[in-house]
Amino acid sequence: MDEENPKYNDQEIQIRDATKDDMEAVAEMTQELANYQNMPDGPKLSVQELQCAGFDQKAFRCKIAELTNKSAPKQVVGYAMYFPTYSSWEGRSVMLQDLYVRSSERRRGIGERLFNAVAKEASSTGCSRLDFYVLEWNPARKFYEGKGAVNMTKSEQACVYRLRGQALHNAAMEAEDEA
Repeated sequence: MDEENPKYNDQEIQIRDATKDDMEAVAEMTQELANYQNMPDGPKLSVQELQCAGFDQKAFRCKIAELTNKSAPKQVVGYAMYFPTYSSWEGRSVMLQDLYVRSSERRRGIGERLFNAVAKEASSTGCSRLDFYVLEWNPARKFYEGKGAVNMTKSEQACVYRLRGQALHNAAMEAEDEA
């Protein structure tokens, strides 16, 4: 165990469903995550857009890790953002978009508790799998592999592609031309 950062016990950290009010902390941590991934210009969503998408449109779900030290105000120290997906082969599934713990709180069991909470929800709602992306250089890959996660790039030679911006617009325009 890490002597400088001992793991929190159940009374010190609470994993719960996020509320609209938590989206300010989530937006801050999303920027911290982008900075960690060397993509400081990545996040484009405002707190209000996160609130609308997550709670009015129900586009995503979010778990919060909250430090509940009795001698200090409660503090959000991590989050996991995820959403339902569907596999034509295996049925219902969940995509974990982000899992982030503030740097000062890492190696204390918070990330594992967030991950397990999302896995529990996926399993209890009849999902067949939990999918997520991890950057190749991220040391968290060892954690996920230790949980039994399979690197699809290696096992199935699956490549991840993304269409966005002008390329997305161009494809949409082609569909309009074909209609």
